[in-house]
Amino acid sequence: MPTTGANGIAMQHEYVLFRTRNDANIRVSKKNVALIHDKIKELLEKYITPTKEAIAEYRQWLRLQEVFSKGERTYDQFDETGDAFRSDNMSATDRRTNEKFYIPLVHPITHKPCPVPDYGWRYTPITISDLLKEGLILFGEDHLTMPRKKTYLKQTSTNQMPSIFRSGTRGKVLLDNLGLEFAFAHANDFYEYVIGASSQPKDKILDFFAGSGTSGHAVINLNREDGGRRKFILVEMAHYFDTVLLPRIKKVTFAPEWKDGKPKRMATAEEAERSPRIVKVIRLESYEDALNNIAFDDPSGQQAMKFEDYLLQYMLKWETRHSETLLNVGTLDKPFSYRLHIHRDGETRTQAVDLPETFAYLLGLNVRKRQVVNDSDRRYMVYRGDTRDGRKVAVIWRETEGWKDKDYTRDKVFVASQQLTEGMDDVYVNGDSYIPGVRALEPLFKARMFADVEA
Repeated sequence: MPTTGANGIAMQHEYVLFRTRNDANIRVSKKNVALIHDKIKELLEKYITPTKEAIAEYRQWLRLQEVFSKGERTYDQFDETGDAFRSDNMSATDRRTNEKFYIPLVHPITHKPCPVPDYGWRYTPITISDLLKEGLILFGEDHLTMPRKKTYLKQTSTNQMPSIFRSGTRGKVLLDNLGLEFAFAHANDFYEYVIGASSQPKDKILDFFAGSGTSGHAVINLNREDGGRRKFILVEMAHYFDTVLLPRIKKVTFAPEWKDGKPKRMATAEEAERSPRIVKVIRLESYEDALNNIAFDDPSGQQAMKFEDYLLQYMLKWETRHSETLLNVGTLDKPFSYRLHIHRDGETRTQAVDLPETFAYLLGLNVRKRQVVNDSDRRYMVYRGDTRDGRKVAVIWRETEGWKDKDYTRDKVFVASQQLTEGMDDVYVNGDSYIPGVRALEPLFKARMFADVEA
């Protein structure tokens, strides 16, 4: 908006760059199409079928919609499928000279020829034959009426995306309603516009500079609207990841509408069924955090640094300054209890480490199932999935601290009874094991932690 008292034209353009992984047909839906379909759905619930009364009520409603264009008002009929359509003239605009354009259509009931336009048909006989097969030719009550073409609104419900999007919506207002503080946020409607036009219902959306999380919010809204299964990956390093972005995603997952920090309307059961959501947070450890968790393989050096039990440590070869730092995963006997020293906001605190999730990430495992099973007082965490090379993998985690021979025997029997390794190409377990055909995960864990990053 122009500044008060200023002269000339205020430049208020903001430029946004986005790209798709493959060539995409980028088209935007016409704004009023959803309103039309919602009205038709309401009428079909009332009348069951498109009766004359239903069509009359629909046409009356169309006439009252001042925001609709003339073109949108022409779709003044609908069928049992709930799709709006109009009837179009099939007459050619210029007089045809070829006789094939004057072949009459036969009425399906009277079996007599229908009138032919004075200038001939607009379409070739092959096209008309295809239209007949698809049920897109509208005949009158008898052969005296000239046939017309049935054109569905859904066939013309999108336009090619223009390079300019006009909006006066302020994203900060939406955040205020969520009860979150953020200096500047993009408008949600713009992100829905871009993502909706350039993605399919099962696509993944990646935002390298997520800010307040607008792109994730937009994806959730789109999935609610069309039942899509889009996923999003948001990347952010600023402190407001925890104070704004993550709370925002949690709140809009819980309820679609908020005011003064409180939900106005809960997500319906239908919305939850159409678009279930699980938010997974992955934190990359910083260089400073790694330093905070260093221990020494030399006993005298170790005495200088006291750590709590089950702290995940990096073992540094003290006598060799230039050696690699090694991950101390030799004894992951309590995998659900490990922590790291993390430096945040000027202080160091301990934070739980999700080793099972970290290993799945390092393995590149596409997790199909994550399951907790119990053998009386023993808890097992089992991941099942497949790797990029197509191998089926299971990863079994359990607490083995203090186990003896009889415990490993019991472990072997339980895993077999639960069929936890059935159908797998590779099975990994933490610590020692009597389970046939499994591999200890610790060496691979360490190797992947310090492996070169693949492009």
